[in-house]
Amino acid sequence: MTLFDYIRQLYQAELYEDLVHLFSLALSMSESSESDVSTEPLMTLSQKYQCLVYYGNAFYQQGEYRKAVRIFKKSLLLRKAINKAKGKCGSSTLESVSTKQRTGKINLALARLYQQEGRDRSALTCYKEVLREHPLALVAVRELLSLGMRGTDVMSVVMTAVPQFSTCEWLMGIIRAYAFMSSKDYTSAVSTFRSLETKGGLRDNIYIQDGLAESLFMSGQYNQAAVAFQRIRALDPLHLHNMDLYAFLLSRDKRTKDLQTLSQQLMEVSEQAVEPWVCMGYYSLNSINKHNERLVRTVYCAQKAYSINSRCTQALLLKGTALQELNRMQDALLHFHEAVTRAPDRFETYQGLVDCYVASHRLRDAVTLATRAFSHLGCSARTSTLLASVLAKSPTTVTKAKPYLEKAMKLDPTYLEAVYIMADICAQEHDHERSIALLRQALQTQNDARLHEQLGDCLAHVSQFQDALDHYHIALSLDPSSVRAREGMERVEKHNEMGLEGGYDVEVEDMAASDNEPDFDGSDMESTWSETDFSQA
Repeated sequence: MTLFDYIRQLYQAELYEDLVHLFSLALSMSESSESDVSTEPLMTLSQKYQCLVYYGNAFYQQGEYRKAVRIFKKSLLLRKAINKAKGKCGSSTLESVSTKQRTGKINLALARLYQQEGRDRSALTCYKEVLREHPLALVAVRELLSLGMRGTDVMSVVMTAVPQFSTCEWLMGIIRAYAFMSSKDYTSAVSTFRSLETKGGLRDNIYIQDGLAESLFMSGQYNQAAVAFQRIRALDPLHLHNMDLYAFLLSRDKRTKDLQTLSQQLMEVSEQAVEPWVCMGYYSLNSINKHNERLVRTVYCAQKAYSINSRCTQALLLKGTALQELNRMQDALLHFHEAVTRAPDRFETYQGLVDCYVASHRLRDAVTLATRAFSHLGCSARTSTLLASVLAKSPTTVTKAKPYLEKAMKLDPTYLEAVYIMADICAQEHDHERSIALLRQALQTQNDARLHEQLGDCLAHVSQFQDALDHYHIALSLDPSSVRAREGMERVEKHNEMGLEGGYDVEVEDMAASDNEPDFDGSDMESTWSETDFSQA
């Protein structure tokens, strides 16, 4: 037995006082041996870390809490140092294995390390080797497709290696679905996954459901994506992959209790994966704790997720959101910028940066970025509405927002963001009848708190006070935290008590430029805006 084994034995026997004495001596000798390169280390860094944990817990069990805290902090610092060392030397250690001697496991590990370092060409080569050796390695298949290898080429490699699977519909279907996802054709990906559900007998397969949920999310079909994620949770509550996306959806819908349950369950699965930390971060963001306290916790969780995997876009978005709420705008902008750079095909990265620009009163930058998103991601209800939302912030460019909103509502009548903004513009222009018509039409298919809030405001403007109160009540039943609905009710009730004839006033949300915003006449954006073709299909 080694010294480490004896220390562990004392810990397991709960002989804490003996453990403290022995490890105190071992720690001194270990630090001495580390400084002398000619002496063999007494224990590895991992063993030293584990012993520090035993050491700290021994002090805790003896009631010496301050010492325990100090030792635990020391163990955490050592753990961070170990993780950093692993990240730096991991690829070079594996590269020392000759190409001919590399197993599929080594090539897969190397490929992932290369990806983290941004060495995509080297990663591609390693994934090809994995697939050559193991033609049904579907993780390698998906990664090759994500790195730009054509679906037909991947399929050819697989079919050449295992010709007996050439007529296997489910395998062909999965490769096609992953190829569609990699080429950002999420509509076709969704269709293919749904086909596999019904025709392939894979309805309850967790990976088919995961691919379907991710494709729905990436295409902006958030409600359907949430349903797909709920199905995954029903099939396997311990499933980790893509649960960071689900946490974003839960946060967006203010489902705090569901976030709490999700984060607690996933944290029990693993603390070394990004998803539990992102989920915990979104829960902290939506909790009712003190403002700064919950945001600081959110930043910590997001940073923890990012330290585990720097490719996690959702961790950057989460941290950027928390920093923005903390009014650390420059830091928030840096994180959103990095998110756009790392994931230029994700709409949420542009939305986060645009919102941060608007909050920082940098409307010109916001218009430029929203136009870039429209151009890069293509004309859709989301990109059209994002650009319109910025143009609507200034009275001089608000009319330019309308064609984009009309296009967005035509492309997707269920996309409520476009309805919200168009209804507010109509209200700002005192066209309350059109605003009421838009909101009523939207409510025929979706019972949404914000629609009821806006409809209540418009009805109050045209003196339909009882109807306005009814809609405020519905809004509060759907969202008890709605300040806008509560204030609207108070205004209507006060108006009724005073018996006033007219003179009812309500501020239209977000439409008028604040006194703090810079002048923005839109003239220098005219060329950018006019070059954008919002008539695209």
